[in-house]
Amino acid sequence: MAVRLGAACACLAALTHTAWAGGAIRLCLERHTVEDSFVQDTPVRQPVQVPAGTVLNYAGHAFGPASDPLDRAHAAPDGDGWRDIPPAEEARRRLLQMEDIGGNSGYHRPQAALMTTRAVTLSHAQPCATLGATAVLSADWTWTMDTIPARPDMYFQAYGTVHDDQLDPTFNNDTDPFQWVAAHGGLNAIVTQTIDQSLTLHSPD
Repeated sequence: MAVRLGAACACLAALTHTAWAGGAIRLCLERHTVEDSFVQDTPVRQPVQVPAGTVLNYAGHAFGPASDPLDRAHAAPDGDGWRDIPPAEEARRRLLQMEDIGGNSGYHRPQAALMTTRAVTLSHAQPCATLGATAVLSADWTWTMDTIPARPDMYFQAYGTVHDDQLDPTFNNDTDPFQWVAAHGGLNAIVTQTIDQSLTLHSPD
């Protein structure tokens, strides 16, 4: 689906030259995976070039840092639950998991997305980076949050890229390390500085 950024492109260009103007995120490659996870074969041994204009969609509650938001470092051997955490904390996490999968009808999932404002290269040696970001609004994609708070308990996952004034939600080039990692859920972010600037993606007339 083609979308146009219009004047927002000028805003993006300006943001890339201002350190974290409008907000910042911690962007990381996934470092911990469960034993049977398909992400474990992610080719992160070579550099992953994350382009400016990478859009990340709200993915759920975070129980760890952006490099391991689901706390897979403490995953139980059978993949159900966590090891070495207090019972009360595990109970809390399970309730939040129910919200994320739609098991709590009273929970309203944040309709939020953000976009990176500059390119960054991540690697096995340097898997994380802090960079500027702006909120993304779209009636088509139901993103409505123009301000995204800095919260360590919510994380975002790569959803698509904006290029040539279009949002492309596909990651189908397995030979591109960035697209491969993004397609397999290996690129996550946590907002570290409240994002208070936004741009709107418009549908074609």
